[in-house]
Amino acid sequence: MQVIQVYMQNALRNFNYIIYSEKSKEAIFIDPFNIDVTVPIAKSHNLDIKYLVNTHYHPDHNRDNSKLLATTRAKEIILDEGETLELAEGDYIKAIKTPGHVMDHTCFIVYSNHKAVSVITGDALFNAGVGNCKNGGNVDIHFESTTNILKELPDELIIYPSHDYLLTNLKFAHTVEPANNEVQQLLKKREKQNLDNEFIDTTIGMEKLINPFFRLDAPDIKERFTGLSSKDIFTAIRKLRDHF
Repeated sequence: MQVIQVYMQNALRNFNYIIYSEKSKEAIFIDPFNIDVTVPIAKSHNLDIKYLVNTHYHPDHNRDNSKLLATTRAKEIILDEGETLELAEGDYIKAIKTPGHVMDHTCFIVYSNHKAVSVITGDALFNAGVGNCKNGGNVDIHFESTTNILKELPDELIIYPSHDYLLTNLKFAHTVEPANNEVQQLLKKREKQNLDNEFIDTTIGMEKLINPFFRLDAPDIKERFTGLSSKDIFTAIRKLRDHF
């Protein structure tokens, strides 16, 4: 299985994803924002655009749903918890329900030859951050999804979020945990890059080192929020991020 990450170059810094099997050349489009950009990429790889799936249904995630369905042979698929969508033997995605950012949010674990290799996280999990709960979300449920589902995924999984907020998230993480050396080093690296042409992939394991929403038990964070439960610390950090 291959994941093609396409940066949309819009104000929200969206990523779109084309997932395809090298065996069948069948492809899944996820959260199509601008298919005038992504369909030609699929065609250049000689892919059969077979399926459309969404992590959730905010306008920047389903903007081109109807256009994709009308102009290609793609079929829209909605997966329940634990259901899979196979492109070839051993190549498939599996849905995991991750409510919080919105109540109907789904992430997709990508399997290649029966091995989990990456996860499409939508707005549930970003590089060094998590999504907000401003438009139909619930921060308490977001805490549960983040700590009990996403944080427990295998460390080696590559994270593919729906937006590139890494620079801002790292700057915020530095304010939460100023002594975190991993945050400092990655921030320096990101600041040197061309923000519209260069990107950094992280893994679940790396997130445990840099993402304040994964680090609620870190000594400096616990000291800063003395006396609060993990859920209350998560809520407090999310509120700070909302105004950062």
